[in-house]
Amino acid sequence: MLANIALFIVIALAIVYIIYDSKKAIKAKNNVENNKTVVKSQIQKSESYNEDETFLWEEEYLMIEIIPAANYEYLFDKNIDKRKAISSYSKIKTETLKIEINEFRDFFEGIGINKYTKIFYLGIGDIVINDCQNTIAYGCLGDTIFIEHKDDIVENIWFVSNNRTSKLNTEIVNTLNQIGLKYDLLLVDNYTVTEKIVDLKIIDEIESYFKFCKEIKLY
Repeated sequence: MLANIALFIVIALAIVYIIYDSKKAIKAKNNVENNKTVVKSQIQKSESYNEDETFLWEEEYLMIEIIPAANYEYLFDKNIDKRKAISSYSKIKTETLKIEINEFRDFFEGIGINKYTKIFYLGIGDIVINDCQNTIAYGCLGDTIFIEHKDDIVENIWFVSNNRTSKLNTEIVNTLNQIGLKYDLLLVDNYTVTEKIVDLKIIDEIESYFKFCKEIKLY
Protein backbone atom coordinates (compact mmCIF):
# COMPACT_ATOMS: atom_id res chain seq x y z
CA MET A 1 0.00 0.00 0.00
CA LEU A 2 2.72 2.46 1.04
CA ALA A 3 4.73 1.46 -1.99
CA ASN A 4 1.80 2.32 -4.29
CA ILE A 5 1.31 5.70 -2.59
CA ALA A 6 5.04 6.47 -2.92
CA LEU A 7 4.94 5.47 -6.61
CA PHE A 8 1.89 7.72 -7.17
CA ILE A 9 3.65 10.67 -5.51
CA VAL A 10 6.76 10.16 -7.67
CA ILE A 11 4.67 10.01 -10.86
CA ALA A 12 2.70 13.13 -9.83
CA LEU A 13 5.90 15.05 -9.11
CA ALA A 14 7.32 13.94 -12.46
CA ILE A 15 4.23 15.23 -14.29
CA VAL A 16 4.39 18.57 -12.44
CA TYR A 17 8.08 18.92 -13.34
CA ILE A 18 7.42 18.14 -17.01
CA ILE A 19 4.67 20.79 -17.13
CA TYR A 20 6.92 23.34 -15.37
CA ASP A 21 9.85 22.54 -17.65
CA SER A 22 7.66 22.88 -20.75
CA LYS A 23 6.38 26.29 -19.63
CA LYS A 24 9.96 27.36 -18.87
CA ALA A 25 11.06 26.31 -22.36
CA ILE A 26 8.14 28.18 -23.98
CA LYS A 27 8.97 31.30 -21.96
CA ALA A 28 12.64 31.08 -22.96
CA LYS A 29 11.64 30.71 -26.61
CA ASN A 30 9.35 33.73 -26.35
CA ASN A 31 12.19 35.76 -24.81
CA VAL A 32 14.44 34.83 -27.72
CA GLU A 33 11.74 35.80 -30.21
CA ASN A 34 11.18 39.08 -28.36
CA ASN A 35 14.91 39.79 -28.44
CA LYS A 36 14.93 39.11 -32.19
CA THR A 37 12.07 41.57 -32.58
CA VAL A 38 13.98 44.23 -30.65
CA VAL A 39 17.12 43.66 -32.72
CA LYS A 40 15.10 43.76 -35.94
CA SER A 41 13.43 46.97 -34.80
CA GLN A 42 16.81 48.52 -34.00
CA ILE A 43 18.15 47.54 -37.43
CA GLN A 44 15.11 49.00 -39.16
CA LYS A 45 15.51 52.19 -37.13
CA SER A 46 19.19 52.48 -38.01
CA GLU A 47 18.38 52.16 -41.70
CA SER A 48 15.59 54.75 -41.70
CA TYR A 49 16.69 58.21 -42.75
CA ASN A 50 15.02 61.57 -42.33
CA GLU A 51 15.33 63.30 -45.67
CA ASP A 52 14.51 66.68 -44.12
CA GLU A 53 17.49 66.83 -41.78
CA THR A 54 21.12 65.80 -41.51
CA PHE A 55 23.93 66.06 -38.97
CA LEU A 56 27.10 68.03 -39.44
CA TRP A 57 29.77 66.48 -37.20
CA GLU A 58 32.81 68.68 -36.74
CA GLU A 59 35.18 65.70 -36.68
CA GLU A 60 34.02 64.72 -40.18
CA TYR A 61 34.75 68.16 -41.59
CA LEU A 62 36.73 67.79 -44.87
CA MET A 63 37.65 64.20 -44.03
CA ILE A 64 36.14 63.05 -47.35
CA GLU A 65 36.81 66.17 -49.37
CA ILE A 66 35.78 67.02 -52.91
CA ILE A 67 38.44 69.10 -54.67
CA PRO A 68 39.57 70.12 -58.20
CA ALA A 69 40.79 67.21 -60.34
CA ALA A 70 43.80 69.31 -61.36
CA ASN A 71 45.39 68.03 -58.13
CA TYR A 72 45.19 64.37 -59.24
CA GLU A 73 48.79 63.67 -60.28
CA TYR A 74 50.26 65.77 -57.50
CA LEU A 75 48.31 63.91 -54.80
CA PHE A 76 49.77 60.62 -56.07
CA ASP A 77 53.28 61.95 -55.46
CA LYS A 78 55.16 59.37 -53.37
CA ASN A 79 56.92 62.13 -51.44
CA ILE A 80 53.69 63.28 -49.79
CA ASP A 81 53.79 62.85 -46.03
CA LYS A 82 50.91 60.46 -45.37
CA ARG A 83 50.78 61.47 -41.72
CA LYS A 84 48.65 64.40 -42.85
CA ALA A 85 45.37 64.43 -44.75
CA ILE A 86 46.03 63.83 -48.45
CA SER A 87 43.78 66.67 -49.56
CA SER A 88 45.75 69.14 -47.43
CA TYR A 89 48.52 68.91 -50.07
CA SER A 90 46.28 70.04 -52.91
CA LYS A 91 47.74 72.98 -54.80
CA ILE A 92 44.44 74.14 -56.28
CA LYS A 93 41.75 74.78 -53.69
CA THR A 94 38.04 74.50 -54.44
CA GLU A 95 37.47 78.20 -53.79
CA THR A 96 39.80 79.09 -56.69
CA LEU A 97 37.20 77.64 -59.11
CA LYS A 98 34.98 80.62 -58.22
CA ILE A 99 31.79 78.59 -58.33
CA GLU A 100 28.90 80.77 -57.21
CA ILE A 101 26.74 79.19 -54.54
CA ASN A 102 23.55 80.06 -56.42
CA GLU A 103 24.91 78.22 -59.46
CA PHE A 104 25.57 75.18 -57.28
CA ARG A 105 22.06 75.35 -55.84
CA ASP A 106 20.58 75.51 -59.32
CA PHE A 107 22.72 72.57 -60.38
CA PHE A 108 21.53 70.35 -57.53
CA GLU A 109 17.92 71.35 -58.03
CA GLY A 110 18.27 70.67 -61.74
CA ILE A 111 19.31 67.06 -61.16
CA GLY A 112 16.57 66.59 -58.57
CA ILE A 113 18.68 65.62 -55.56
CA ASN A 114 17.10 66.13 -52.13
CA LYS A 115 18.04 69.26 -50.17
CA TYR A 116 18.19 68.92 -46.39
CA THR A 117 16.14 71.71 -44.86
CA LYS A 118 17.76 71.34 -41.42
CA ILE A 119 21.42 70.86 -40.48
CA PHE A 120 22.17 69.98 -36.88
CA TYR A 121 25.72 70.94 -35.92
CA LEU A 122 27.63 68.86 -33.38
CA GLY A 123 31.12 70.00 -32.42
CA ILE A 124 33.91 68.39 -30.42
CA GLY A 125 37.00 70.28 -29.31
CA ASP A 126 38.13 73.30 -31.28
CA ILE A 127 35.51 74.73 -33.61
CA VAL A 128 36.68 74.46 -37.22
CA ILE A 129 33.39 75.37 -38.88
CA ASN A 130 32.87 79.08 -38.39
CA ASP A 131 29.26 79.44 -39.42
CA CYS A 132 26.82 76.61 -40.05
CA GLN A 133 24.55 79.17 -41.70
CA ASN A 134 27.06 79.29 -44.56
CA THR A 135 26.71 75.56 -45.19
CA ILE A 136 24.06 73.79 -47.26
CA ALA A 137 23.56 70.06 -47.72
CA TYR A 138 22.14 67.70 -50.32
CA GLY A 139 21.77 63.94 -50.35
CA CYS A 140 19.59 60.94 -49.54
CA LEU A 141 19.49 57.69 -47.56
CA GLY A 142 22.00 58.96 -45.01
CA ASP A 143 24.54 60.17 -47.59
CA THR A 144 25.26 63.89 -47.55
CA ILE A 145 27.20 66.35 -49.69
CA PHE A 146 28.02 69.48 -47.67
CA ILE A 147 28.84 72.77 -49.40
CA GLU A 148 30.44 75.57 -47.40
CA HIS A 149 30.39 79.02 -49.00
CA LYS A 150 31.85 82.41 -48.26
CA ASP A 151 30.99 85.69 -49.98
CA ASP A 152 28.66 83.74 -52.31
CA ILE A 153 31.54 81.52 -53.54
CA VAL A 154 31.81 77.77 -52.86
CA GLU A 155 34.76 77.40 -50.49
CA ASN A 156 34.70 73.75 -49.43
CA ILE A 157 32.82 70.60 -50.40
CA TRP A 158 32.89 67.37 -48.45
CA PHE A 159 31.00 64.10 -48.30
CA VAL A 160 29.66 62.12 -45.34
CA SER A 161 28.03 58.70 -45.46
CA ASN A 162 25.90 57.23 -42.71
CA ASN A 163 24.42 54.72 -45.11
CA ARG A 164 24.46 51.21 -43.62
CA THR A 165 22.07 49.56 -46.07
CA SER A 166 23.23 46.67 -48.20
CA LYS A 167 22.04 48.32 -51.43
CA LEU A 168 24.33 50.70 -53.26
CA ASN A 169 22.94 54.23 -53.09
CA THR A 170 22.82 54.73 -56.85
CA GLU A 171 21.26 58.19 -56.54
CA ILE A 172 24.22 59.61 -54.61
CA VAL A 173 26.65 57.78 -56.92
CA ASN A 174 25.04 59.44 -59.94
CA THR A 175 25.01 62.82 -58.20
CA LEU A 176 28.72 62.63 -57.39
CA ASN A 177 29.39 61.58 -60.97
CA GLN A 178 27.44 64.53 -62.38
CA ILE A 179 29.28 66.94 -60.08
CA GLY A 180 32.58 65.46 -61.23
CA LEU A 181 31.68 65.73 -64.89
CA LYS A 182 30.44 69.33 -64.66
CA TYR A 183 33.17 70.77 -62.42
CA ASP A 184 36.03 68.27 -62.95
CA LEU A 185 36.37 67.16 -59.33
CA LEU A 186 37.96 64.42 -57.23
CA LEU A 187 36.75 62.77 -54.05
CA VAL A 188 39.65 62.39 -51.62
CA ASP A 189 39.03 60.13 -48.63
CA ASN A 190 41.50 61.20 -45.95
CA TYR A 191 40.65 58.47 -43.44
CA THR A 192 43.58 56.12 -42.86
CA VAL A 193 41.47 52.97 -43.24
CA THR A 194 39.73 54.01 -46.47
CA GLU A 195 42.35 56.35 -47.92
CA LYS A 196 41.34 56.77 -51.56
CA ILE A 197 41.48 59.22 -54.44
CA VAL A 198 38.41 58.85 -56.65
CA ASP A 199 37.95 60.52 -60.03
CA LEU A 200 34.31 61.62 -59.92
CA LYS A 201 34.16 61.75 -63.71
CA ILE A 202 34.41 57.94 -63.77
CA ILE A 203 31.29 56.31 -62.35
CA ASP A 204 32.98 52.90 -62.05
CA GLU A 205 35.54 54.41 -59.66
CA ILE A 206 32.76 55.83 -57.48
CA GLU A 207 30.91 52.50 -57.36
CA SER A 208 34.13 50.63 -56.53
CA TYR A 209 34.84 53.10 -53.72
CA PHE A 210 31.38 52.62 -52.19
CA LYS A 211 31.61 48.84 -52.46
CA PHE A 212 35.05 48.88 -50.85
CA CYS A 213 33.72 50.93 -47.93
CA LYS A 214 30.79 48.54 -47.50
CA GLU A 215 33.10 45.50 -47.55
CA ILE A 216 35.00 46.83 -44.56
CA LYS A 217 31.64 47.75 -42.99
CA LEU A 218 32.21 51.47 -42.70
CA TYR A 219 29.23 52.65 -44.73
